[in-house]
Amino acid sequence: MVPSRSIRGVTLVDAIVGSALVLVIFLALVGLMRASLLVASLAKVKAGATAVANTQLEYIRSLPYDSVGTVGGIPAGEIAQYSTTTQNSVAYGLKTFIEYVDDPADGTDAADTNTITTDYKQVKVTVSYLVKGQLRQVSMVSNYAPPSIETATNGGTLKVIVVNATGAPVAGAQVRVVNASTSPTIDVTTFSDVLGEVLLGGAATSTQYQVYVSKTGYSSAQTYARDGTNQNPNPGYLTVVKNATTAGTFAIDALASFTMNTYFPIAATTTLDAFNDTSLLASQTNTQINASELTLLDNGATGYSLSGSADSVAISPPLLVSWVVASTTTSSPSGTQARVRVYDGSGYLLPDAEVPGNSSGFDGPSIDLTQVSTTSYPTLSLHADLSTNATTTTPTIAYWSITALVGPTPAPNVPFTFTGAKTIGTTGAGAAIYKTVISSLTSGLGTITLSPEWDSYLLSVTGYDVVDACYAPSYALSPASVTTASLYIDTQTANSMLVAVRDTTGAYVSGASVTLSRTGYSSTVQTSSCGAAYFGSITADNAYSVQIQKTGYTTTTYTNVTVGGQTFYSASFP
Repeated sequence: MVPSRSIRGVTLVDAIVGSALVLVIFLALVGLMRASLLVASLAKVKAGATAVANTQLEYIRSLPYDSVGTVGGIPAGEIAQYSTTTQNSVAYGLKTFIEYVDDPADGTDAADTNTITTDYKQVKVTVSYLVKGQLRQVSMVSNYAPPSIETATNGGTLKVIVVNATGAPVAGAQVRVVNASTSPTIDVTTFSDVLGEVLLGGAATSTQYQVYVSKTGYSSAQTYARDGTNQNPNPGYLTVVKNATTAGTFAIDALASFTMNTYFPIAATTTLDAFNDTSLLASQTNTQINASELTLLDNGATGYSLSGSADSVAISPPLLVSWVVASTTTSSPSGTQARVRVYDGSGYLLPDAEVPGNSSGFDGPSIDLTQVSTTSYPTLSLHADLSTNATTTTPTIAYWSITALVGPTPAPNVPFTFTGAKTIGTTGAGAAIYKTVISSLTSGLGTITLSPEWDSYLLSVTGYDVVDACYAPSYALSPASVTTASLYIDTQTANSMLVAVRDTTGAYVSGASVTLSRTGYSSTVQTSSCGAAYFGSITADNAYSVQIQKTGYTTTTYTNVTVGGQTFYSASFP
């Protein structure tokens, strides 16, 4: 007898697994096909851009040497600096830049053996196009020599030198040269080389060359026009004369970061309940508000309740520095008692170690809270117990309050002016015109961040006196520096002075005695933890003396100090 064998067929699971494998392979093939098509498409578009660049170069090669130049460029010609074209439904942007080159073979610049720096022309054609929303470019460069020996042009050479704050060259800076007085007008943009230079030979003679220098993340520099305000611009427009080189040096460097925070100083804040209603009471038992007083509950015919209590809402001042005092006014006729105790935010009685006598309670007028730890007890409340021996009489509490010191709190929307020392010229009367003048406001959170160039800056705050400062004005900002200053402001007075005291290392000195004096006036103030001493409501005068002294330092006196308006003064121990 032959044993039987079961024949296994294709199950549903086998079919699903097989289909999934086929689908995975199919999707992979589709992905490869799409990638191949994309690569082919990119190559086709790039080839089109290359063809556009080649066509432009061939066109320029067909022109006479003297005609090779751009409209508004140096050298000038009839070739557009910017144009567009379309090939195979693809839009291409075309930029043509042409410049003279001073070949080092016969010396460069002033060392050129034949004094001709316009040896040949160099053409750079850049074609831009978009692929999948991304900008791509193809660039080609070609040199064009004159048909015979080099010759001087009818113009001169404009040389722009770009340096940083230390005088080192800045490569890759954008240099734009504009001259509206030439025909055609000149408007050309190029970039400084590794020596920080741009050399534009063949520039038309003119006194009206404007130069603008910039670089991402850097300050900017430029020439300035003479106008009704700026009578003596510095630097003014550049002048190019025939067969000569005109050089202009422009300094730019990395921008600084300056953050200013404005605060109201630490101050007392009081939460008071005069019992006009129950809005500041968290709970009541057998008590009531009657004629702006807290009393035992009046039950009508049966008189007052024999005992009752009330709890204030919990008080949690933001930016709490210290607790100061609880105050209350109670009245306890014969046979009655009103006691007030201090509780924490969870409803627990504070121990006598924090508030001496708290377990027995107080009947006013004040409860010392200066020993209460703000770390352990950031929230406080008041609890009242009222009792009477006779239902016809009740004790009363007229008010209670808690006072704390809080701050510093952010001062929002503070107006200020930030003025640099660099100038761009003077008025006809000789008054300086400053390059950087920033007038703005701090934010709703009392802060602002500026990105000024390297310079020394003065600060003035409008509508307030600066009564303390952690990093007081003025501010010497270096390239790429990051600086934060915190100013503490209060009520404005007509004339004030903030004296910042430093030691020989430049560090601020706290706890120093600063005496400001003149005939008929003398006041001494200790410097804060930020090394500043404030004098407000003083008289404008130019004959003040400032004396600073501290144990371990040499007492120093400054004379003939001027105070007028809001004055910041820097003093230091020698």
